Amino acid sequence: MSTLPPISNMPAPPPPSGNARRRSVSPRRASGASIPPTEAPLALPAKADTMPRESRTVRIARGVVGFLMVVSIGGTVAWGARKYVKSSPRFAISEVITTGAKRRSPDELASIAGIAKGQNVFNADLDRARARLIADPWVSEASLARQLPGTVFLRVVEREAGGIVATNDGSAKAAGGETYIVTREGTIIKRLEAGDPTDLTVVTGVVLQHLLDDREGAARTIRRALDLAADYDHTPLASRSPLEEVHVEVNGEMTLVVGKNAVALHMGAPPYRRKLDQAIRVIAELDRRGAKPDSIMLDNEARPDRVVVRMR
Repeated sequence: MSTLPPISNMPAPPPPSGNARRRSVSPRRASGASIPPTEAPLALPAKADTMPRESRTVRIARGVVGFLMVVSIGGTVAWGARKYVKSSPRFAISEVITTGAKRRSPDELASIAGIAKGQNVFNADLDRARARLIADPWVSEASLARQLPGTVFLRVVEREAGGIVATNDGSAKAAGGETYIVTREGTIIKRLEAGDPTDLTVVTGVVLQHLLDDREGAARTIRRALDLAADYDHTPLASRSPLEEVHVEVNGEMTLVVGKNAVALHMGAPPYRRKLDQAIRVIAELDRRGAKPDSIMLDNEARPDRVVVRMR
């Protein structure tokens, strides 16, 4: 009978393959004995917090209180800064610089705008000042600006006077009207007052009620009269017989009153360039003859080459 070698000297059997390992069955399971389940490790109780947790309400309340404190401090600082700049002598208006004014002096413009030296530059209401300036009849546009610490810039665009319109009430006596200063476009600026310019072309014969009822139509008529006056001023006649007025007839036709003797040139309806050339030739012939005309009729539309002269 052969003896087996000692177990310690026997080579270790090779490890089973993966499939064999999965197919191996424990002897105890094979014999039907139940294997107790592997026990899970015991969970140790978490370490208790030494400080109680804040509730969500408390955290929100704490944040709100902090925010209100920041807002309160910021508002106090802003109020203090605002009070300082509106009361400090450093920001008192020391200079008002005006540009664009011809009819109004710098002091007059500042007074109209309500801007005064010594006033706090931040208390000056520039929008209200602009509205007050535009309400002045001579001012068509205005703009204002601050420059710290105490300067206000005031710029205006004035209306240009182009003529004087003497209206009448439509009666035969041609009285009872108003006198206005108008722009070159025929727009009314204001009533003529003491101190207003008077070295302007005078337009007469405009009916006051027509001027009030139809501003645009009246402006066209006035503009046409001023255009005729400008054309006359470019002729040789203007130096020897300056224009005194342009009279608007009831039917809209124009008459020029020229020279110290107030000679009437009845121009009729436009166009007027040809009629002005005709007037130059007629007056030259009258001067050659030594005649003194009272009126020259250039308004014959049926016979434009025919001129009638009425002598004094």
